[in-house]
Amino acid sequence: MKLSKRQEKLTDKSQQTIDALKAFINSDQKLCVIKAPPGSGKTFTLLTALQAAPDDLHIAVAAQTNAQCDDICDRFVEMYPKKRVVRFTRSGVDRPETLDHRIDWISSANDLSEDHRVVVGTTSKWSLINESPEFDLLIVDEAWQMSWADFMLLGRVSARFILIGDPGQIPPVVTIDTRRWETSPRAPHRAAPEVILGDSSIDFTLLELTSCRRLPAASVDLVRPFYDFTFDAFADDGVRGVAVHGNASTHFDEILATLHEQTEVLVTIPTPEYGPPVDCDLDIARLAARLAVEFLNAECHAISDDGPKSAKKEITADDIGIVATHRVMNAAINGFLPAHLRFDGASKGIRVDTPERWQGLERVIMIAVHPLSGVVNPSEFDLETGRLCVMASRHRSALVVISRDHVATTLDSHIPSAEQAIGRPDVVGRGHQQHSTFWAALADKEIRLEVVPS
Repeated sequence: MKLSKRQEKLTDKSQQTIDALKAFINSDQKLCVIKAPPGSGKTFTLLTALQAAPDDLHIAVAAQTNAQCDDICDRFVEMYPKKRVVRFTRSGVDRPETLDHRIDWISSANDLSEDHRVVVGTTSKWSLINESPEFDLLIVDEAWQMSWADFMLLGRVSARFILIGDPGQIPPVVTIDTRRWETSPRAPHRAAPEVILGDSSIDFTLLELTSCRRLPAASVDLVRPFYDFTFDAFADDGVRGVAVHGNASTHFDEILATLHEQTEVLVTIPTPEYGPPVDCDLDIARLAARLAVEFLNAECHAISDDGPKSAKKEITADDIGIVATHRVMNAAINGFLPAHLRFDGASKGIRVDTPERWQGLERVIMIAVHPLSGVVNPSEFDLETGRLCVMASRHRSALVVISRDHVATTLDSHIPSAEQAIGRPDVVGRGHQQHSTFWAALADKEIRLEVVPS
């Protein structure tokens, strides 16, 4: 694929970041933090760092989930077939059948040896190791999902660290009361990179990835306000979208026709006079499921810039994802999907899940139930922007946001309460502002459905 001049400049910037990372690895500096927007090639950058390391360096890699660890190992042996990598896992876990046969599988620290140059495990696995060979470098993937407390436990693994991640993602999940630490300069429940960036006494190197390769250009404009650094879309304007080759039902033909011209659309249905449903909104659930099926019935193709072989890829169930913030809504959506189209837990079917479980994943088309749909008194959970950012940044060709039509009125009439501790940022107020900005950006892309198809 021939790159435009703009893409060549973005590629040069990415290479500059990689060169700076290589220089860090070969220096005696202790800590490097890399900010990255969604779909910017974080794992590729991580693997490039592994390739740049001297052959005698022992490197540990920490990811947040087993799926992320498996993916890193598979991609490592694909990029570097002559190098050895170890998948370090907890006892009793069966090796996935799909994992590349060239990857070593080890569950005990006693089995690690000097011959193991690259070892990949979850943060929780590394944090439980009392005695293991000390590594020369520890690279943490998806670092904004890791708490400062978990990061402190990794000091037993190595004295040098690279933390790479997406600052716009969901903060670490903490299940205990954290109010006693709210004013602590190194609060144990906060994301480790956030603590590092806010502490002037910590010496570190800061790098940034400045282009998003996953999202269409217009979608990058949509999610950029969630971040405190700037980045650009690698895709040129107008090269992504969805083409319709069949016939959609009359309820959905305008939506599919619109996605041929633009990459995001907001679909709203009326809010009843008595207010939206209190529990699960079955009308919204039915709409999400029906729309997913219509993408298949209408013989849609994804228009992309990934090269001639994928320029007009036919959309299958595996290419479609649906996301909602509550499990009860996801269960309802899944129930409305035909059984043969439901996600099988591995790689086939339309996946329906929460933003937390969509982190690190992508699909050609994403259907998102707006987190404030049906919410008339937004809470701190509702206004937390990490979930909205994840929901809006999983797609490669098209995003459909579904909601009741009251959200703008709800945001306009809601006065967020500043309940944060003294000296701490107003997270709720910031969330209210970012939600308002996001909705306003979608307002001119709205399609109103007066009825929900049965």
